[in-house]
Amino acid sequence: MGKACTNAPSPRVKMMVSLWADKESSSRSHRAMGISGAIVVDICLHLGAHRTGTTGLQLFMNNQRPALERAGVAYWGPERTRGGLLAGLVKNPQHLNADDTQLGRRSCGRLRMEFARLEHEDTAQLVMSEENLIGTMAQNIDSVRLYGQLAARLARIAPAFAGRRMRVGLAVRAYDLHWASQLAFRVKAGAALPVVADLDRMVTQPRRWRDVVTDILGAFPQADVVVWPFEGWVAKPADILTALIGRPLMLGAMALPYKSNASANAAELAQIAAERGDLDSALRLSTAGSRTRYMPFDALQAWKLQEDYRADIDWLKASAGPRVTYLDPTEGTFGGADMTEGSHHDRQTKSVGSAR
Repeated sequence: MGKACTNAPSPRVKMMVSLWADKESSSRSHRAMGISGAIVVDICLHLGAHRTGTTGLQLFMNNQRPALERAGVAYWGPERTRGGLLAGLVKNPQHLNADDTQLGRRSCGRLRMEFARLEHEDTAQLVMSEENLIGTMAQNIDSVRLYGQLAARLARIAPAFAGRRMRVGLAVRAYDLHWASQLAFRVKAGAALPVVADLDRMVTQPRRWRDVVTDILGAFPQADVVVWPFEGWVAKPADILTALIGRPLMLGAMALPYKSNASANAAELAQIAAERGDLDSALRLSTAGSRTRYMPFDALQAWKLQEDYRADIDWLKASAGPRVTYLDPTEGTFGGADMTEGSHHDRQTKSVGSAR
């Protein structure tokens, strides 16, 4: 067991929760009563994104189940959502047939039944975490688009949440590190290493995090959206959970976990390339050093991607609208103390909630 971490919310998150509490009390009771007299369960939907600490946050919430249950909060993670609960709702929209569409409708109905069951158990809130609702890394890379199917995907599951108060959570990450992490993960899973043309398309592809957020707002017109940067919050799962719930919780202590799903570094990818007979790539990657992160973009490409990210953070801070809350980790920075914090995250060292 590692050293226990502290789970007290930061002052910034406490202030944000206080503002949300004032907003909610002015509109309706936090624990509104349904027609049957049962408490109406509120939904906190965590959508990822991939490679932004999602697995670590899910592990944290799973370990905090007893504390969540005492507070009237249910948690559904991948162990639940990938057991048939979302059947027909996570398939590529371009490959849907009539049976898939009908199966998705039945799954929406089953979700509504499950929400009703929670209400009769006096559950106040449900945290549901499933990053594959917005797409997959394979689809991002194959289409060279940042969650290009997101609007079509969320439109299929949105009816399950109709009429319910929601808070949707999304983590964002600097584009150079985000694409590199997706590529490293996919190469390790069997995909080919990218060529120069692939990288050029990733740099110039038009979708940004602001498009992702806008699609979420359109799919869930009744929802507030909470966005946080990976760079400043990956090691603060308690704060993220507090932001999703919208109220402070008495959480239990948790040992520092090893991160999950860490990206392969340059040396690991060099070995994979050599085993596949791609000796040129193996030689190029091996010169980076045994513990160097995989970074396929050149300096100019990385600069362009970082500038795009800065513009998105500025938009989240000032122009995203009243339904979007951006969790700014530090004053005067665009994504945290340093965008390169992500490079430390991908190393095999211990951290708090840093699994992706």
